[in-house]
Amino acid sequence: MIYPMLISASFIVVTLTIFFCLAAWTSLLREEITNNEEFHSNHKQLEIKLGKTLSQQYPFSLSKVQLGVWTMVISSSYIYLSLFKGDCAETDINKTALVLLGIFSGTAVTSKIIDKRELKDQRPRHQNTPSRGFFTDILSDDAGISIHRFQHVVWTLVGVAIYIYKIGEIKTGCILPELSDTLLTLMGISSATFVAIRSKENDPEAAQKTNPPDVRPVAKSIITPYQVPTTTQALPTNTNIGNNNFYG
Repeated sequence: MIYPMLISASFIVVTLTIFFCLAAWTSLLREEITNNEEFHSNHKQLEIKLGKTLSQQYPFSLSKVQLGVWTMVISSSYIYLSLFKGDCAETDINKTALVLLGIFSGTAVTSKIIDKRELKDQRPRHQNTPSRGFFTDILSDDAGISIHRFQHVVWTLVGVAIYIYKIGEIKTGCILPELSDTLLTLMGISSATFVAIRSKENDPEAAQKTNPPDVRPVAKSIITPYQVPTTTQALPTNTNIGNNNFYG
């Protein structure tokens, strides 16, 4: 009994360690930078604004993070149950696992398509900025911390917490837990809301409406301008012309 448990625990620990190392030091869970000049310019501006030195690492991507988290949660659960609780090959297809990976895989693919469209349009992107921390990155859009990203993270945390709790409640048998249809629907709506608003995050027209040009009325001057006098002084005439004695 101890031997299978050690194998499953060791495999899960190694897998999670590799995952976190790749997440920290590679672009596995980070945004794609589409303009290096814009990235370096934003990096300098942020350093001046914040008054501190920032790393040049790319920001974290919310869609990639969620896909990575659910991949590790479901795969680790499957390994644990398969090696410690029973043979998973004898169980039926688990609906929850398929739906969860389908939702977050679809979200990641849609976000990738949006990134490619923005790259083709060569528009400025808020993703072309250095990382300001994990939570700031995944919760921020072009206007700062946003509610649609926040609710997406909240529902993901709720789903992960319930899923792991149900894994701990399994006594025997390799049966992946099933989440309620209500929770799966709520997570699907959350992902759809995120994708819909994500498609408008770097919209140039929306940015112009949010930041209208600074048009201020010009104050009238109270100083009276200098006026050129209209009268001219008559030139003096020489009355001696024609009466000069030199000419006789």
